[in-house]
Amino acid sequence: MKKLTLSALAVLAVAGSAFAGCPVVTSKEFKQPCVTPCFRDTEFQLDLFYSYNDAAHQGNSTANGRFLSDPQLTPVAPGLLPGSTSVLNSGGITPGSTVVRSGDANVKVPQYFNDGSGGGVGLNYFFARYFGVGVEGNWWDGCRGGFNGEAVTRDVVVNDAGVVADPAALAAAARAAGYSVTTSADGTTVVLRKTRSFGDSHRTAANQVAGSLILRYPFEGTVCWAPYIFGGGGGIFDGKSTGFGHIGIGAEWRVTPYMGFFTDWRWEFTGGSTSDNGFADSTKITDVLGRRITIDNNGRNDVSVTRVGVRFVF
Repeated sequence: MKKLTLSALAVLAVAGSAFAGCPVVTSKEFKQPCVTPCFRDTEFQLDLFYSYNDAAHQGNSTANGRFLSDPQLTPVAPGLLPGSTSVLNSGGITPGSTVVRSGDANVKVPQYFNDGSGGGVGLNYFFARYFGVGVEGNWWDGCRGGFNGEAVTRDVVVNDAGVVADPAALAAAARAAGYSVTTSADGTTVVLRKTRSFGDSHRTAANQVAGSLILRYPFEGTVCWAPYIFGGGGGIFDGKSTGFGHIGIGAEWRVTPYMGFFTDWRWEFTGGSTSDNGFADSTKITDVLGRRITIDNNGRNDVSVTRVGVRFVF
């Protein structure tokens, strides 16, 4: 019975060593220590991180819109030439005068992605000691929309038959409507000019999903760490979705085999060409002249992402 008990204890000891991942030592002269590696051949990781997202501002989109209307006779019907009917119908212009409206609009559209802080969560799986895959969600206050610019309206009033306007009445009506008045020396031409600034802007969160193939090289020792490189792609979804590819580099430090810290940096190449910023190839904006002008974007709006976070290993 005593021999049977000793045999059972020996079996349990060997089995315990096997489950612990330690080699079985039978020599009475040497006892090998059991050391759990910081980086295992297969492991699952959960990341929680802060991110700083730096948008590459390679020039705002700009546009210049110009037009020349067909000649119109005064008095002008309401709405025919938006914004100046109160002046042109003020009684300061001789009926029968010819009116031609011209205009310029200079518009700036900021690039869609902006710098901003955020954070997210990631999941990684290493199917071998040196190779793994990862997916993450990252959110940051980094999208902006809208536009801003300045529009200039000019109404040129001409009457070859004689004086086209009562200067005092026209000047009073023009000032009330925000116009300036210039009258030719002979009184046959009057130019009404108005400048108006306009714009609309807002910021929203950028919602990003990215997937990566990861290559790491662990170093075991007093300090356990692993540099790594990664690459992949993903998309940003916030009402104006775009895809991107990315490459990056980083490093991880393990405090225990089950928890550590990491930091990495990557560059995201947003989709599309340099003419459309990865979004619609043109943006239609109705300016204050009552016309539509086309904004053609220029310059890519790539994003670099720096992450710092904590990693839990299972």
